[in-house]
Amino acid sequence: MISIKSNIYKAIIFDIDDTLIDTSKSYDQAIKRTVKNYVNADVSDEQITLVRSHGISYGVNNDWNVTWLLIQLIKKFSTEQWKTILTNQGLDKINHKSSQYIEIKDYFQNIYLGNPYFNGQGLIDIAEEKMYQDNFFPTLKKFGLKIAIVTSRPTTEALYTLKDGLLNNFIESEHFIISVGSQNANGQLIAEKPSPEPILESVKRLNVKIKDCVYIGNSTSDYIAARDAGVDFIQVGTSKIERHNEAKEFNYYKFDNVNDILIRVLSTPSV
Repeated sequence: MISIKSNIYKAIIFDIDDTLIDTSKSYDQAIKRTVKNYVNADVSDEQITLVRSHGISYGVNNDWNVTWLLIQLIKKFSTEQWKTILTNQGLDKINHKSSQYIEIKDYFQNIYLGNPYFNGQGLIDIAEEKMYQDNFFPTLKKFGLKIAIVTSRPTTEALYTLKDGLLNNFIESEHFIISVGSQNANGQLIAEKPSPEPILESVKRLNVKIKDCVYIGNSTSDYIAARDAGVDFIQVGTSKIERHNEAKEFNYYKFDNVNDILIRVLSTPSV
């Protein structure tokens, strides 16, 4: 167990992207290169951040959706209009089965995973770095914490990313990794963040109470999913998250990066 501001936690649930793994040179570059291919425009980091911050209703925790939105916005609107358009849902809902969306997704995936997939030459291999220190997970394990993952990565990509010593050593099994494509006990697909469903399912699999868990992520979608699940939230990084509709018992913490948790762990005796 660990204590943060007198709150005791038995389990930590992690996001992956920009929480455990730096994707600024992988996912973001795949977005930029895909947009460039389809509309011959150079996308800035600020524009990507704007879409991720204000396009929650479009599922922007999924970077295929971010890419699709950027292409549509560039085609139809000036940058000054983007925030209003996204906030007021001025674009049609994304049709994930449309030929256009599938083509954009496939182009993105060839950049990100390599062609053929997982050939060691995709951005997933050459442009991603872990954001946690070598002693990070061993330290958490010493404190007897249960560890799980809730991510918007597709299942194959999540497992590929976590293959480097995390799975089985610190995350007991694939059962404790909930990603896009994961199913519940009834065989139904588990909704993506910002739905609270994947976090609630993770709490169930960990066999702990909601108040005994904390979720760690970096984005507005992560925050909303945790808040609506009633699970305390640790934001890492510098993303601007607009907080609202929080229950009285909900706890929000902000750390510069995931390694700051070690300061809490190392200074807190096991309970």
